[in-house]
Amino acid sequence: MSFFSSAAVFAQMAPEGFRQVLPGDIKWLPSEIVPGGQVVILLGDPDKPGPLVVRIKSPSRIKIMPHTHPDARTYSVLSGEWQLGFGYRFQSSALRTFSPGSIYRLPAGVAHFQATGTRETIVQIESIGPSGIDFLKQSDKTRNKQSR
Repeated sequence: MSFFSSAAVFAQMAPEGFRQVLPGDIKWLPSEIVPGGQVVILLGDPDKPGPLVVRIKSPSRIKIMPHTHPDARTYSVLSGEWQLGFGYRFQSSALRTFSPGSIYRLPAGVAHFQATGTRETIVQIESIGPSGIDFLKQSDKTRNKQSR
């Protein structure tokens, strides 16, 4: 059986609601949140209820100022160095580094800030939408958008 016929058989057997994203399907777009970063929505819609899977590709040494999310999220570090700290003020000394293979669960509404280390970083975020980001200071949101 050739690859193409086995792919067709698989597609016919897939249950209703099945979704897949293959590496060649990933189309990175500029991020409005991560300065110089890129984002791809792999599954779902951030504005609608339901499962949501997003990847963020961040350059080295970025800072994401304190913010919250309305949804609980699970972060999986795929590559690089992702850093997380809690609170209402960005403090480098409070950052904890998560290396590739690490995951963490962040409850909804928790004030936190993030950064990357010395390498480009890719993080996958899974949640149940609707989703969003609320910067604690409006000037931080503007600053991130302008530093792309």
